[in-house]
Amino acid sequence: MQEELMLFKIGDLSSLFHVGVDSIRYYEKVGLLHPIRSEKNNYRLYTLDDVRVMNTIRELLDLGFQTNEILEFQKDRTLDHMVDMLTQEETAIDQEIENLKRKKESISARLRFIHDSLALDCSEQVIEKDFPKRPAMKIVEGAMADEMINYQLAKFNKTYSDQTSTIGVCDCYELDLDHINEEGNDYRTRSVLFYAPELPLNNNFSLPEGHYLTLCYRGGFRKSLHLVPKMLNYAKEHHYTIISNPMEFCHIDRYETDQVDEYLIELQVQVI
Repeated sequence: MQEELMLFKIGDLSSLFHVGVDSIRYYEKVGLLHPIRSEKNNYRLYTLDDVRVMNTIRELLDLGFQTNEILEFQKDRTLDHMVDMLTQEETAIDQEIENLKRKKESISARLRFIHDSLALDCSEQVIEKDFPKRPAMKIVEGAMADEMINYQLAKFNKTYSDQTSTIGVCDCYELDLDHINEEGNDYRTRSVLFYAPELPLNNNFSLPEGHYLTLCYRGGFRKSLHLVPKMLNYAKEHHYTIISNPMEFCHIDRYETDQVDEYLIELQVQVI
């Protein structure tokens, strides 16, 4: 059969390339395909050149090119144009690979933090630990209602280019032992900070090196009301002097789960 007589209806082209007829009509609309009209019934009829173009469209789409880029190539089918297209796409893919690597490292770090947190002793017993200096990011200094924390976090992220992470990160609250929140179920806060030993943060604060009393528990924050005094009594019984306000380290909380019984909170207070 001569080439000029080999024509395809839109359904034939759709079946050949496993694409919808709407896509083929779109390619015609933007100027990639140029069907002729049947003199007999005015049907669209596609030529072997249209088949070649469809092969090119499919291949370049698979390589990540956009329809407008394919159209520009069809208008200027030269080797230089093709080499330039492939080179630019290769560079874009290299950048995408680097971005994906950073995302994977971030996800892996968050998973390590969660798994390390789940390995903590949450028997609600006071444990003595020595900590090195720990960089952190303080977002609020002063008393603040719990429901305002996320608003302050959003304001902080708007100001600084390095965004504060929350998932798989420890949000920390310096407790004010002299005041209870309006709900009566937790201490008010003196400051709010985020601690992420596995992730880079825009550190503007450091938790001091030293000897600490710690206590870890599962469940809602209201437990702190009777567990913080337990730590203070332990310090008194063991002749320690408390040199910091107690802090709640929320290893797992509302940022990771809405199941309160899955919360994992660690209390810490520095002593000498």
